[in-house]
Amino acid sequence: MKKLKRYNDFIILEKFDTNLRKTLSEMGVTDPEELNKQVHLAKTGFLANYLQENGERFTFGILKSIFKDAIRAKKVTDIRKGVFNILPSLIPTILAPFFPIVAIVGSIFGASRIFHKVFNPIFDYLNPSSKYSNFLKKMIDSYMKIPEGEVNLKDRFTRAFVVSDRLVDAVKPEVLDAFSTYLSEKMEVIDDNQEVPDHFIENELKMYLNNNFDVTPPIPLRD
Repeated sequence: MKKLKRYNDFIILEKFDTNLRKTLSEMGVTDPEELNKQVHLAKTGFLANYLQENGERFTFGILKSIFKDAIRAKKVTDIRKGVFNILPSLIPTILAPFFPIVAIVGSIFGASRIFHKVFNPIFDYLNPSSKYSNFLKKMIDSYMKIPEGEVNLKDRFTRAFVVSDRLVDAVKPEVLDAFSTYLSEKMEVIDDNQEVPDHFIENELKMYLNNNFDVTPPIPLRD
């Protein structure tokens, strides 16, 4: 069983608070009152609760919790517009309600740079009535566009989703789109407690191509 590297920091609440504040400060949240609010939101969200209740494995339930927190943040965005006037102008205020999610992922996985690149457009795209499958499809599409060379393979979160550039470049866009729809529907019904394997999207894409296009010999899966 592969454990989340920084999970122990998470369950030691005092240390987790410190790590959250550090990550939030790096994102531009420096006002003490706003820092307290953001730390509270991070610790009381679906993602924090899931991690506390389900241990230190990277499971599909983490993705669902991120989605739930994102929808909750989207619902309160209009209500709390004035709250984030304190943020530096270089930080898009539309993303401020999602900072607690990014702060936890940054603290647990050390994945904040790529996570920002992938999920900021997703957070912008979501609306309160978005379905989990919409979120998953957008995530799959986004990760398939990330150059593999940008990824730190020690980053457990990103390692599960990034796909080899050569494989993506060799597949027609319409096939990739059909694949992301297929995989998002498959992921939607996977048990929350099932662990997300390394190279998950890449291996699913290879199996999809092997099964649907009679590839001979089959494209080997990535260990």
